Amino acid sequence: MNEDIVTIATQELGTQEKPVNKTKYGKWYGLDGNPWCAMFVSWVFDQAGKVKSVAASSKKGFASCDAGLKWFAKKGKLVPIGEAQPGDIAFFQFDDDAQPDHVGIVIKNNTKLKRLVCIEGNTAADAKGSQSNGDGVYKKKRPYSLVMAVARPTKE
Repeated sequence: MNEDIVTIATQELGTQEKPVNKTKYGKWYGLDGNPWCAMFVSWVFDQAGKVKSVAASSKKGFASCDAGLKWFAKKGKLVPIGEAQPGDIAFFQFDDDAQPDHVGIVIKNNTKLKRLVCIEGNTAADAKGSQSNGDGVYKKKRPYSLVMAVARPTKE
């Protein structure tokens, strides 16, 4: 399962929204024009035939980071950050509130440097742009300090 998720996510690298928040992921989910990081994650799982494992809000997965995180927590699917594996889902916190701001797919866990390497939709290519409402799909290296939770979807 995890190899399929990582392969599909990797194939999407460089995809950009046109115009703001308009993507094939939002169109597929039915909420085009909205922030789309969670819809990107759901789309990847759908393409791998694993969407049921992320069906937090609908049969198509989840469009809200908060809804996704609460669903995985309720199902007992959260794992310690240090145990994150490729194909897991990482929820990020970039500000001081109690809500997750962003979500991505783990492709590597660098335990020595205490950071996750993820493929994320709706983020910025560089640190200057919005990390939680950017313009495309990029590979990001995130320190553990920004990770709110890691979910391991159920294998189907």
